[in-house]
Amino acid sequence: MSKMLKKNIINKFPEVKLLKKPRKLRQTWLKDVGFHEAPHYLERMGVLELEDFLDVTANRIDYVKFTTPQVLYSPKEWLDKKIKLYKKYNISPYLDHTYFKFAYKNNCVEYAIKHGKSLGFESIEFMNTGDEISEKQWIDWRKLTKSISINFMYEHHPLKNWKPGSSDLPSSSDEILKTAYPFLNDGAEFIVLDHEEFELQKDNAKKVFDEIINTVGLNKICFEVTSPREDINQWYKDLTSYIKLFGSECNVCNIMPSQILQVEPLRDNNLLRQF
Repeated sequence: MSKMLKKNIINKFPEVKLLKKPRKLRQTWLKDVGFHEAPHYLERMGVLELEDFLDVTANRIDYVKFTTPQVLYSPKEWLDKKIKLYKKYNISPYLDHTYFKFAYKNNCVEYAIKHGKSLGFESIEFMNTGDEISEKQWIDWRKLTKSISINFMYEHHPLKNWKPGSSDLPSSSDEILKTAYPFLNDGAEFIVLDHEEFELQKDNAKKVFDEIINTVGLNKICFEVTSPREDINQWYKDLTSYIKLFGSECNVCNIMPSQILQVEPLRDNNLLRQF
């Protein structure tokens, strides 16, 4: 038998290499759009296809974000099935920042936190609000989440995402950390960096975000990818930029179901890419 043939028999195709969950780095967070996001999204995620999808992909997914219309307007029994399925596969379901934002607009944040817990969500995403919400109020809301055993994250957005008409300017690392610290000190699991904040930074993104990483650690950061409803191609640009600038171990979120199997090939050049 020739040496080349022996080598071909011994060698194998490269495999996807993932640490067992729970893991602190190389996390991928899914966005579950349900059926309420048309016409922005063509893909759907109902109960019937979900278990089949998770049989294939669950080892690659750490958290899953439910879009807010799905949470507010789907039958509770249906939501229960979805949430239980994700938990069965060791994927933690959480509430998007728009859930908090809508609750604030309707003056029912306390109810919303308790309601999210009653539905089975394990985390809620808060966001920066400028000076509109007092620190005392934030302390009370964070205390409430801890008292009923629901975790929370802090997502940093350009201020225009809270106050329309605000200047569309990037934040400094000091500005981001200043608003994030109270959440971290009270037990926030992550700082989520919104994709618009990253895109506004342009060539300064690595310097600004490295300063945040060096302060709190890469394991406390999750980088958000652009949603297809905003730009059909920007998600790929964001994701490849995050990996190039911050390494293959960085945590990424807002990944659509159709994109899940594309993340690891972008992290590992030995794997086969399909695009």
